[in-house]
Parts: sequence; C-alpha cells; structure tokens
Amino acid sequence: MVHVGDMPAAVAFYEKLGGEVNHGDRNGEWVLMQVGTAQIGLVTRPPDAARGASTVELNFSATMPLHRLEQWLRDQGVKIVEVARDLDLGTQLHVETPDGMPIRIHQVETDLMV
Repeated sequence: MVHVGDMPAAVAFYEKLGGEVNHGDRNGEWVLMQVGTAQIGLVTRPPDAARGASTVELNFSATMPLHRLEQWLRDQGVKIVEVARDLDLGTQLHVETPDGMPIRIHQVETDLMV
C-alpha cells in the first residue's frame, strides 16, 4: 500500500510507468494498479505511524534496455532524478512519484549476479 496526497496525480504517474487501474476510482480514496508483474495499492489516507506505517521505496526491474526506458520515461514527462551505478545491481534510474516517494528501476547486469 502506498499513501498518496493526490490520487489523480499518482495514478497518472504510474500510468506513465506502464501501469493500469484494476480496481477503484482514480478520483477516489483507493486504487489497485497493475505495474508490470506487480500490483500497487494506492490510498489517500495518511500512514498510521502508531502501527509502523511509513514511507515506501519501490524497486522494479526493467524489461527493456535502461537507455531506452530512460528516454521513454522522459517522453512521458517523468522526471529522472538521476542515473546511478549500484555495485550490486548495476545501473539504476531514480525517479520520484508526485508525492516524492523514490522509485528505483534497475536492469540487473549478468556479470554482477552470483
């Protein structure tokens, strides 16, 4: 579950990443989206810190070369925060949701796999 401040903006962002709404209302209080093989629940209520709810960081594996994905995301209007090199995962694209939650998209480099 991802807590968002602006549901329409959050839905539009995940649609730019290739997501589709499965259930809920893009203008409502909750939405279930399919993004690749992952399902993401979006909810407008704030996280309950008393129950341990906090910020979420999402990580996805790319299904196309990262340079193509980076250009495609830019064409969709997604701001690329940075392109970084991770010693364990290889090159990563760092983007943020409209609420500022970090998302990392990597393409695992086979020579880094153990």
